[in-house]
Amino acid sequence: MIIVLNGRDRGKWVDYFDQHFRLRYDVFVKRRRWALPCVDGREIDQYDTDDAIYFLDVNDDGVVRGSIRIAPSQTCSLLADYFPHLVETGDALRAPDIYECTRYIVMPDRRSRDENRIAKARIIGAMLEWSLRRKLSFLQTVIETATLPSYLELTPQTIPLGLSHAYGGGRRTTGGGECMAIRWPVTLQVLEDVRAYGGFDGYAQTVPAFERIGARAPSELLH
Repeated sequence: MIIVLNGRDRGKWVDYFDQHFRLRYDVFVKRRRWALPCVDGREIDQYDTDDAIYFLDVNDDGVVRGSIRIAPSQTCSLLADYFPHLVETGDALRAPDIYECTRYIVMPDRRSRDENRIAKARIIGAMLEWSLRRKLSFLQTVIETATLPSYLELTPQTIPLGLSHAYGGGRRTTGGGECMAIRWPVTLQVLEDVRAYGGFDGYAQTVPAFERIGARAPSELLH
């Protein structure tokens, strides 16, 4: 299932946040070797604020297997703070109706092409539905350049904001690579594209605070 947590509730949902931060440490620090701030095996940064929203994909055993963090671009923008050179279209990087996505992780329990597609559609679809209900205009993020085709497969409305640029010393440097910025319009069409990618019919409904807004298979989705 997908649960949605608010950053100001870290003291209430300690286990889920602890799992989330440890998963980020495992994926981004240990595996990708990014130089990120860490505390006791947890990756936590300046964008883990009270205003951040966390979408966590939790399996039947209560284990977090995927996540996306989004936050208002006016106060939390990796693009504006560190990667403004990625945006060559003249678009504003900060606005009340633009949120920024970071720390995207998808690790389905059963590793196959179909399970990966379902897991991606489940968590990204939940994020898009939440954004639609709050009348956001765009979601933006920084991606690895090599993954652009997969985002275009999710929805052809994926908008590149500029060319690819090296980060962290480039691909031949430990922890480095090539990245670019993309943006999605927050529309029902984009949500439908993502859910079609995962083979889902319809889309899940959200409720406030501690939320169940997704499920393991299309037949279990809330309508």
